[in-house]
Amino acid sequence: MPAAKPNVIIVGGFMTMPPNYWPMRRRLLRRGARRVDIAPLWPPDWAIAGGLGFGPLMRRTGKAIAASYRAAGMRPVIVIAHSAGGIAGRLAMSPQPYNGRLAAVAEAVGCLVTLGTPHGLAQLPNRYRHAGHEAADFLDRTTPGAWFAPRTSYLTVGSSYRGAAFPGLAGRLVGEVFGMIVGSDASDPAGDGIVPSAAVHLPGAEQLTFEDARHGHIGSGWYGADEMIDRWWPTAIRLWEQALAAREARRAPEAHPARELEPALTGFAGTD
Repeated sequence: MPAAKPNVIIVGGFMTMPPNYWPMRRRLLRRGARRVDIAPLWPPDWAIAGGLGFGPLMRRTGKAIAASYRAAGMRPVIVIAHSAGGIAGRLAMSPQPYNGRLAAVAEAVGCLVTLGTPHGLAQLPNRYRHAGHEAADFLDRTTPGAWFAPRTSYLTVGSSYRGAAFPGLAGRLVGEVFGMIVGSDASDPAGDGIVPSAAVHLPGAEQLTFEDARHGHIGSGWYGADEMIDRWWPTAIRLWEQALAAREARRAPEAHPARELEPALTGFAGTD
């Protein structure tokens, strides 16, 4: 356990809402997180992102990360992003404007943990091209892989499970619909029921692949279940501590942490 407990913010996945992550929040608090926030992303936010692009969603995510950073006393936080939330989180960290919007909150993030995020979305065969592909393409061009390491550590978590993402017949049907949105890797069907294992990791990130993790937060065995958190949480803590140590080692004597995130603390740079 680290000398100082980390503040955490959860960034939910496509068409989820904060209450979906309340159980996960309680589990992280029991495991030593000092505070766990949940980004205020709701289904209407995702619907807008699907129609107008990820710009507004990215800004909302960036503001939530900056607020958690301030609540942590300007100590970098652990961002735990589920599914498409990992795309939103990486966009919020980007130093380049996306569709005319900028959050630039990388300095607020000590460790980015992504759970079943389709980082390789742009490379997956999919007959339906959507806003997520555009966002993934942008990230591949501008901040590929573990771009902000070592100041920010990266942990990507995926699965080689070969069953349905959700339990029951209805769950399997939902998984198939979401699977069509994400795409598939015909050469290797392994994944978490929605995101293929071939698309879930970032080059340069520490990578964990479980054989039995499921994508969705319904039922047991998903990435945020007790038994799964116990597998990746210690690694997230270690990587967060490493990032803080890297920052401390490279900090100039005159540097001031409050200035490192100036754009975010003043409402972000760029235009709305």
